[in-house]
Amino acid sequence: MNAKKLQARVITPQFRDEKNGQYKMISFFAKKARGRMSAWLLQNRIERVEDLRGYEVDGYRYSLELSKADDPVFIRDAGA
Repeated sequence: MNAKKLQARVITPQFRDEKNGQYKMISFFAKKARGRMSAWLLQNRIERVEDLRGYEVDGYRYSLELSKADDPVFIRDAGA
């Protein structure tokens, strides 16, 4: 995808799982989480980026310290 051609703000959520004391992106879980977030966005009629902070599904929660404006990060602790 070429974000520049879209001429729109592109938000890229990241999903990270705790592994060996660090939060890492595990593609299998991240892909599943992106799908669930898409459903959550539609069901809750989310229109503002700030409202993504309320996403808490499958143990993932918003991380203020790891997130950037257009790259929100959601973390899940081991065993969640």
